[in-house]
Amino acid sequence: MVRGSSFRAGRSVLGVLLLCLLSSPIRADEVSESWTGHVEARGNYYWERSTRVMAPETILRLESPSGVDVDAAYLVDAITSASQAAGALVDVEFTELRHDVGLGVGYEFDLGEEQLELRGGARVSKEPDYLSLGANVSAALSLDHRATILRASVATVHDEIRQNFRRGAGARPDASGNTSVGAFDENLDGVVLSVGWEQILTPVLTAQVTYEFGYLRGFLANAYRRVSVADVLRPENHPSTRRRNTLSGRLIYYVPQSGTGFHALYRAYFDSWDIGAITPEVRVYQEIGRSLSIRARYRHYRQTRAFFYQAPEDYVAEDVFVTADPKMSRFHSHLGGAQLLVHFDFVRAPAMAWFRGATLDFSFDHIWNTNRFGNGVISTIGLRVPF
Repeated sequence: MVRGSSFRAGRSVLGVLLLCLLSSPIRADEVSESWTGHVEARGNYYWERSTRVMAPETILRLESPSGVDVDAAYLVDAITSASQAAGALVDVEFTELRHDVGLGVGYEFDLGEEQLELRGGARVSKEPDYLSLGANVSAALSLDHRATILRASVATVHDEIRQNFRRGAGARPDASGNTSVGAFDENLDGVVLSVGWEQILTPVLTAQVTYEFGYLRGFLANAYRRVSVADVLRPENHPSTRRRNTLSGRLIYYVPQSGTGFHALYRAYFDSWDIGAITPEVRVYQEIGRSLSIRARYRHYRQTRAFFYQAPEDYVAEDVFVTADPKMSRFHSHLGGAQLLVHFDFVRAPAMAWFRGATLDFSFDHIWNTNRFGNGVISTIGLRVPF
């Protein structure tokens, strides 16, 4: 496997939060006492020099007449990679599947002048050598006729990391010099706390600010990656704890006359491994008639290196923490992309009435990256149909 446990831990924690962050309004019919919602099918694609990921996804969102809303999601990653880090002693290509299932439930309480939304969710992600279990709870308090929203959330994750040896010699020494396939058995636990503020400043200007703290403890390296230290291959070893701090903000400005939206985003990150990063981003949304809109974006990312990252030739036998992970190095990247969104409100044929209100979106982003992963492509296509 080419992805390190630190990457997978980040993906696991973020995956736990997706059920909270991606929820969208659904309206149930209280008169007919029927359930309403939408179903969504998505195809996600990622490519970089040594890895290709194809990830179809299905999302279902429902709201009951009583106001309880439920969302369920299923995703499968088909990850194809070629690397000695794949768990074989020779450079081979392999494909691995990851199954991800999530469920969330929420309800909004009407407190008169204010509204309080409470949500909870759980998630399971399974790979041949990796099991991730997560749960989250969140709250959103709306004030001043929803002009102000205060948010808070807690997410936890427990990961179990193993090793699967594929082709090649079928055995690889662990840190103690053993070659037993069952010798590797590690765990990772994490918690993410988040608070946020959203404010409508004017009829056309909105501001959002979020602070997030994450704490990870356990195995944070790659179970397969090796580092050449003084001409000896050693297992990658990262510190067993990591504290992450993230502050992000967004300004949204809308021009009604032209149907144009401008988004300015900024993210600042610092962790206990001395990695600091900034991510400024700009987006422009443009409506074209009532049924079509486009989005263009540019994002820059720049980070410092982890305190234990060095070139392989600079490590010495006395070094405790060693890594060959490019994500631990100093690097920067540029991302540019576009999205096309089609609204099917124009559908009038009675036989296609079920399709009215559906949306189709397609996006394509290209990453120019200065670390060893090289450049990459991210693309997604999705269809959402209400009912």
